[in-house]
Amino acid sequence: MEAPLWLHTAVGGEAMKASGPAEWDQVSCMTCGARDFEVTRPGWAEGLRDWLRFGGPWRPTKRACRRCGTVSSAGSVGALVPYRRGWWSVPVELFRILRRRRTRVPVPATYLVAVVAGALLGVAAQLVLGWPWWLVAAGVVAAVWLFFFSTAFWGGGGSSRPLATEVLRVVSPGRAVARDHRQQVERFRAAPFPSYGLPPSWSGPRQLGGREESWSKGRRRPVTTALSLGHGEPLAEEGPQLRVEVRIYREGDQVLAVRSESRRGLAEELWWEAAPAANDPAEHWDQVAAAHRRPDPTWSQVRIPVDGRPVAFGWLAEGRHWVARADLEDRTLTLRGRDLPVESVELVRVIDLEPYIQGQRRLEEAWARHYHEEH
Repeated sequence: MEAPLWLHTAVGGEAMKASGPAEWDQVSCMTCGARDFEVTRPGWAEGLRDWLRFGGPWRPTKRACRRCGTVSSAGSVGALVPYRRGWWSVPVELFRILRRRRTRVPVPATYLVAVVAGALLGVAAQLVLGWPWWLVAAGVVAAVWLFFFSTAFWGGGGSSRPLATEVLRVVSPGRAVARDHRQQVERFRAAPFPSYGLPPSWSGPRQLGGREESWSKGRRRPVTTALSLGHGEPLAEEGPQLRVEVRIYREGDQVLAVRSESRRGLAEELWWEAAPAANDPAEHWDQVAAAHRRPDPTWSQVRIPVDGRPVAFGWLAEGRHWVARADLEDRTLTLRGRDLPVESVELVRVIDLEPYIQGQRRLEEAWARHYHEEH
């Protein structure tokens, strides 16, 4: 699901730069928890074959757990360090945006074939027409590159955000946030299914949460498949919070999305949220590995009123945090709570989104003030 708008605001005009891993042996295996790894790289022949077929890094380093044999990228752990972009990086960032939005991405072997085909055509053109063979070969390669690059404009975008919004994020972050906010509000108001939240008796903050969209065959615009509304102060480390997500799977006879994450996935997400804050990347990955190793939990059943009708939810708690989920015909309600007794929760259909919209604006302003104070 797309992150809330205040999270995008936090990044503003800066980017995140990943530094390389420092001590791989401090990270546990995600499968068995061992810290005994063997670091390997493919040979030149294997590396060339894989690069031509799949692209990506040249002969990437892999980590293999000596206990269970699980293989993972050796560069998967690193520290994120913020750095400020200069004006000269704007064209580079715009080019990267277009590359990311391509829906058809060639592998190096595609260009190798284009070079060979272009050279053959060039030789024929030189013999028949007298054209320089290398010019024809270069033209074939350029045409192939332009075709794949053009899919960023006509191939569906490869992103849930419009191209104009992504460009604005580079050249004018403030205008991009305002555009995001308008589109977010439009998506919520035009959603083909109702949203649910706490009743008017809840006096705490409210804000728009994330959304998720799906591209359906034959449609020019994505269909909203999931929306969430937030309750409570998301910037506070303590205090009551509740996020209510509604997800649909069909619109008429058309399947829009796959089923939401399994109970196992919800449980692991809950364990990560309830775990103490990690001091470094190694500790974070230890927590992730520990969650993977935990056995499947036993879910309880609770009844939560939804529009005045008791609905059975599967419920799981971990310390101050809990999660609950219920399937209602063609949709699923997922609740994520903190410091809020589940027996006190009551859901109602949200008709007026204005309190959530105003709360979202206040949240963005608060985060912007915090961001400028820190920088």
